[in-house]
Amino acid sequence: MFQVTRPQSSQDWQDYYHLRWQILRAPWQQPRGSEQDEFEQDAEHRFIKNKEGQVLGVARLHFNSSDQAQVRYMAVDQTHRNQNIGSRLLHELELCAWQQNAQELVLFARDRAVEFYKAHGYEVVEKAHLMYGDIQHWKMIKQKPSEPGWFRRPDWTQVLQDTWREDIPISDAMGIKVQSYTAWQFSTTAEIKANQNLHGTMFAGSIYSLATLTGWGATYLQLKEAEFDAAIVLSDANIKYLKPLKQAPRAVVDLPRCTGDLSVLEQGQNAKFVVPVTVYDGDLAVAEFEGVYTLLPKKH
Repeated sequence: MFQVTRPQSSQDWQDYYHLRWQILRAPWQQPRGSEQDEFEQDAEHRFIKNKEGQVLGVARLHFNSSDQAQVRYMAVDQTHRNQNIGSRLLHELELCAWQQNAQELVLFARDRAVEFYKAHGYEVVEKAHLMYGDIQHWKMIKQKPSEPGWFRRPDWTQVLQDTWREDIPISDAMGIKVQSYTAWQFSTTAEIKANQNLHGTMFAGSIYSLATLTGWGATYLQLKEAEFDAAIVLSDANIKYLKPLKQAPRAVVDLPRCTGDLSVLEQGQNAKFVVPVTVYDGDLAVAEFEGVYTLLPKKH
């Protein structure tokens, strides 16, 4: 898994700026140094390196005012795209902005990046500048979501949270909430006090319910991503309890581990979607669940 960190050493900084220049300036014959501006000293810088020390992606955040932060200089090495590197960098910058009480984020996206930012909750507000007479930019803004972790498609996440509260009463009684949604992971939390047994640990049934709903939510979001509409039914499941859960219930789906062919829904056929869920007590894994969800295409 790629880890987002801050440049530390002199070599880190050289490699960080080199990738920024290489991707964002060199193709237009711009000199070294053109990849920096007057905000470098006061900005938040993030990058991703692989095990060999190669910088794969870079990004920066600075504040325009106490309420507004701006994302700039997002760049990913061309040979390492489509690996969620840009999403991971953006996620880290957003958390940084929300934690510092920003109410909105602004950025100026190139034409080819507009859809990427839309998927992460940004909206185009106006046509912006044309860089080097060649690269059209669009001003995009994202308002602070209801929860800091609602990173990708916060509008869908809000609908999911509302559906649980209004249509699945047990989720509200258990205090189940969406913690985060990214391109690579979906996670939820629950309130321990609402689910304690006489031993002061979480009911096994509550752990099962948390895992089931988390798998259901991950399935719902993947259907939305694929632009399919289907009813979701848990048709089979198994769970392995590893340790008692005492303090902080959390369930996580690593989305690349989910399997199933959703395309059969286009032919009006039922689909099966297999979702592995890990339940944690804080950072300690306490249960492993696998749910098989049958997807029933809705007739319009």
